[in-house]
Amino acid sequence: MIQLVAITDDQSAPAPPLRAVACDGLTAICAPVDEAPTDAESLWRHEELVESLMETRDLLPVRFGTLLPDDDAVAHAVRERVGQLAGQLERVRGAIEIAVRIRDRASSPLSGRGVTSGTDYMRLQAERVRSAQAIHDELSALARDSTILPGPELMRAAYLVDRCDVDELVACVRRLQGANADLDLICTGPWPPYSFAEAERS
Repeated sequence: MIQLVAITDDQSAPAPPLRAVACDGLTAICAPVDEAPTDAESLWRHEELVESLMETRDLLPVRFGTLLPDDDAVAHAVRERVGQLAGQLERVRGAIEIAVRIRDRASSPLSGRGVTSGTDYMRLQAERVRSAQAIHDELSALARDSTILPGPELMRAAYLVDRCDVDELVACVRRLQGANADLDLICTGPWPPYSFAEAERS
C-alpha cells in the first residue's frame, strides 16, 4: 500500500521518501505507508509533507489516509479524473489558504454586556453575527476565493489568497481585530488549499 499525498503538474522529483507517479501531464506524489498506528502524530507528519511540497510547487493536497495498493492504482485513479484535477489545480495556482476563526472574546456572551433577558441575548447574538459577516466580507474582498466552514466558533472561514497578497490580508485581520474589541480573530496559515481543492463544496 502507498499513501497519496498531493497532485501537481510539477514534474520535478520530490525528496525521498516521497516519490512521483506520472499520469497524463499530472504527477501524483506518494509516500510509503507509515506502519505505526494512525494517530495525531501521523496526521502531523502527513501535513508537514504537504506543506514542504507547497513551498516549491502548486498542488492539490490530498486528505490524510488516502491509500492505494500500488503505482498502477494511483495512475488509474488520477487518469479517471485528470481533466477535473487539472482544472482544480489551475484554480489554486499561485495561491495558498489562510484560515480565520472569529470567537466571542468574553467567557460568556452574556457577561458584562447588559444582557438581562432573552430579547437582549437575541439582540446581542444578531450584532455578533453581523460583525462577523462584515469581517468576512472585508477579508473576502482581498482573496481570490473564500468559504465559510462548519465549526463551533461565531464564524470559521478559509480564504484562497495569492501568495503576494498574504501580508495584506494578515494586516487587514490585525486592523479588524483592533476595531472589534469584543471578538477574537485567530488567523492561521499559510496552509495548503484544502478548502479549495475540491471541484464542488458546500
